[in-house]
Amino acid sequence: MRGWKTFNLLAMALAFAMVSGASAAEAPPGDKTTTTAAEETIKKPLKLDDVVVRGDTLREGLAATSATVLDNAEIVDRIYVTPLDMLKLSPGITINQYRQGGTASAFQMRGFTSCSHGPDAAIFLDGIPLNETDGYADTNYIIPEEIERVEVVKGPASALYGNYASAGSVAFYTIKSGDFTRLKMQYGSFNTQDAVAVIARKDGKLDHVYAGEVYHTDGYQDNSTWNKQNVAGRWTYALNDRLDATLSVRAFNSTWDSPGYIPQSVYDSNPSRSVSDVNGGEKKRGEGRVDARYKLTDNSKLMVYAWAHQQDFTRWYQNWISPSQRAGSNYGDERFFQREVVGAGVSYNYLGKLWERDTRLVLGLDFMDEKENRERWNLTVGNGRNRGSKYQDFDITLYTTALYGELNYQILKPLRLVVGGRYDMFSGELNERIPSGDYDRSGPEIFSPKAALVYTLLEYYELFAGYGKGFALPRDRDLWKRSYLDPAIRTQYEGGLRGRPVRWADFGVTAWRLDTTDDFQAKADDPTTLENAGTTRRQGIETEVNFYPWKHVRLHLDYAYIDARYTDYFDGTAQREDNHLTNVPENVFNAELSYEPGLGLGGRLRYRWVSDWNVDAANTIKADGFQTVDAQISYRFDKRYRLALDIINLFDTKYSEYLGYANDEKTYAPGDPLSAYLTLTIDW
Repeated sequence: MRGWKTFNLLAMALAFAMVSGASAAEAPPGDKTTTTAAEETIKKPLKLDDVVVRGDTLREGLAATSATVLDNAEIVDRIYVTPLDMLKLSPGITINQYRQGGTASAFQMRGFTSCSHGPDAAIFLDGIPLNETDGYADTNYIIPEEIERVEVVKGPASALYGNYASAGSVAFYTIKSGDFTRLKMQYGSFNTQDAVAVIARKDGKLDHVYAGEVYHTDGYQDNSTWNKQNVAGRWTYALNDRLDATLSVRAFNSTWDSPGYIPQSVYDSNPSRSVSDVNGGEKKRGEGRVDARYKLTDNSKLMVYAWAHQQDFTRWYQNWISPSQRAGSNYGDERFFQREVVGAGVSYNYLGKLWERDTRLVLGLDFMDEKENRERWNLTVGNGRNRGSKYQDFDITLYTTALYGELNYQILKPLRLVVGGRYDMFSGELNERIPSGDYDRSGPEIFSPKAALVYTLLEYYELFAGYGKGFALPRDRDLWKRSYLDPAIRTQYEGGLRGRPVRWADFGVTAWRLDTTDDFQAKADDPTTLENAGTTRRQGIETEVNFYPWKHVRLHLDYAYIDARYTDYFDGTAQREDNHLTNVPENVFNAELSYEPGLGLGGRLRYRWVSDWNVDAANTIKADGFQTVDAQISYRFDKRYRLALDIINLFDTKYSEYLGYANDEKTYAPGDPLSAYLTLTIDW
């Protein structure tokens, strides 16, 4: 009852704000008006100067896919458990929030569930790959307030991304220029404190942007303290009308305790408990990148870039200790990861006309040299974080070279053809000390073609259809130790329609299918040996609709249906044909009603429903779906000051975005209960 009363009060306040704000002042500079890709094409022809990092992808090329592009206005002024949560703003994506402090959580996209905590999605920050050699990608380095936009490309649809892009790619781009200062100060439940500053200045030929964050939380569960500090700087200098260069640097430090995954009995009785005081971690990371862009002609540009990063990462992990585990026995481990990477590339971009038709072309070459050292020690029951015996110690060197190209050509005035492809080449070495062994690998070499058509129908409607082929390498050391394995092949088909039938509404709908062949599975007669034999099919529909019934009012709805199944798969125990893949909910729905005037009272209500999902390949263990409601009331005093109160999990729903299975019982990472955050932002 208390939750409903709170909801009614907030709903009344939001409704009052909508009615009373009909004559509110105009929004401050930067207020966003949503348009379809077709309308953007008609109203704002792309300029060569709009070409950006990574490749450099031409933004209009995204219209040939079901990509979601989130801008700064959509990203900021929200409460995130981790920055990965901003991907919930894209239809069909779910987050496995492990809630283990600085340990990277995972997300599900296009039916692939090991995105960011595994090898299923390619993730970049300003063109620097975040994926490590096993696919793990930590997005906790990201400060949401400094992000200019996020490009979410679903499936292997883009020629700009190769390794790890089975489910697609996520590219975060930071603000590179401007003349503003933004300060955010936030305090909320569980003693959560977050201070962020973003400063952008333009001094003649020099653009410089600085960002910093200091974050602390005690966390909802016991043993959940997390501290992180993040600083970044970017300097862009125009040497002349044709040549400019950018230097970007970033440093990150994080330490945390984590609660571990609690069993069913504890989740039912006292979900704020932790497994013990053993779990936790620490990470240090530094990176830098240099870009130089030279305008060859009014229609073409050449870009060269180089980057490097280094990190040290330690994690202590120990699951729930059952009564059968005696003091002093090995259980859990300490994991140490050291990583040093350098990369370089060059790309050519053309934006002009070929045979009197609009033409956009990108050609590029990338190289990356990754070196990793990984070590593990046993932890023993009753001995805390003290190291036991070492049981793993190896070095990996992986060289990646990629050639890619994409042509966007206007065949007819309403019809555009996008064709592209990339050629990825891999080699490297594995040196194991425990157990002892040295392995070399030359190859594989993989070509991935892409093609799409975009048809502009009746000016404000756009049809698109696309085909893309991608791949997945054997995981981790299997790339070297099981060199007989070929890459698994991912093939996606998608098509859709988006449009703006009236000025106060727009929509998009996509149907897609993604097949995997030559997947990695255990042999039926020898479960210890892998082979290229498994096949899976993932398919579904994604829809979204936006309504703008009154000035400053927006109603957003999105829904995704995902059918992900094994079509030929042996999991080491039994054949799983037609079984559902694990950790993929069939239904994901979001609804958000917002009122954001330039001045005065505003607010937002957001509802999210995720249906249940299977935890095991036999489909005998299920995780409960959940529904949550978040709310925000804000007041903008003037163009400088804004105060917001966010209520998270308004109805105090008990739920978990992650469900595991260990010691013959379910394990959980509980979501936060009813909680509140007060945020002051100052812009000048």
